[in-house]
Amino acid sequence: MKTPLSSALLLVVLLTAKSQPAVAQNTVLAQNRPDAAQQASKLKTMPLLVSDYKTTHLIFPSPVTYVDLGSSGLIAAKATGSENIVRVKAAAAGFDETNMTVLAGGQLYSFVVNYQRNPRLVGLDLGAADGRPDAGRLPTTALQVSEQKTTHLVFPYPVTYVDLGSPGIMASKATGAENIVRVKAAGKSFAETNMTVLTSNGRLYLFTVSYQHDPKVLSLDMGAASPPLTAGESGEAILSNSPIAQGSLDAYSTQALAWGGSAASESANQLTVRAGAVGYRQETLFIPLHLANKSNVTYDVDFVKFYIQDKKVAKRTAEQAIEIGPIYVYNGRQRKIDAQGQLEQVYVFKKFTIPEQKQLIVEVYEKGGGRNIKLRLSNSDLLKARTFQ
Repeated sequence: MKTPLSSALLLVVLLTAKSQPAVAQNTVLAQNRPDAAQQASKLKTMPLLVSDYKTTHLIFPSPVTYVDLGSSGLIAAKATGSENIVRVKAAAAGFDETNMTVLAGGQLYSFVVNYQRNPRLVGLDLGAADGRPDAGRLPTTALQVSEQKTTHLVFPYPVTYVDLGSPGIMASKATGAENIVRVKAAGKSFAETNMTVLTSNGRLYLFTVSYQHDPKVLSLDMGAASPPLTAGESGEAILSNSPIAQGSLDAYSTQALAWGGSAASESANQLTVRAGAVGYRQETLFIPLHLANKSNVTYDVDFVKFYIQDKKVAKRTAEQAIEIGPIYVYNGRQRKIDAQGQLEQVYVFKKFTIPEQKQLIVEVYEKGGGRNIKLRLSNSDLLKARTFQ
């Protein structure tokens, strides 16, 4: 006869025997299943030193869609007018180590950020850095300014953005000039700071600025110091009004002019205007204009106007015209055509087409004269646009 105690012991033995295979099976499954933590790969992080006296600019190869700051010790935002440049600096002197994360073009960039009073690296091209800050370091120009004298900087293209690292300096565009920046000290002496300038062709210019009571250099031509950008070159800004990096627009425009061809042409008063083959890339149209002055009198271009209007306008009916403005003009600073000379420009537009029964009118106006000329383009001229290689 079994006692209650022996029955209980027998039950424990049976339960233990049943549970052992299950435990063994679970152990085998755990060994065969890779650990999720082991599968994850650690993202590369880059060290970054920032200051409250200098602004650091980071150029990403694609538009930035997200920026996260690890603490309130940092201030960061997109550079005004640009989609792929982030400006970052310290909110105040000194902060505990923190981090910053940026999402650009589907890629996550991770930075470990520390404070440094006077960082040497204030510009970084992430397209060239490849995890190594020195590889993507942008060059800087030393600049000395005073409160007694004004320094002028002449850039090859219109200035679209100016950032000052500290209130120790003042800067603004020269009145009536889109490509000249005037800069001077706000008072007697200041701690070394920096200034960053962005031009419409996508070039970022970095300056290390220090105080000197009597600076010897009072004007700089930045066009002579920077080579032109080529298509696909990294380090160029993506401006908000164009899906194409501005540095590449010149290269595409040059290619469009080299194609030759003729979408339409018109001659009057010994002036000939020809529209070359239209180019297309990334929702953008490139319309080349070839102007030839066959007279012995110089021709000064006042402005060029593009607008869409009806092909036929009934009498006593108001003519409706829709003006279209270019987002960029290649060789736009050139306004004079010498006697027996030529001028080639490319007008860049966001993609558009022309409705039926309408046409695109291109009018060239002479400054202080009456030799105006009108050119007509059809929708088929746009639809035959060539693509760039």
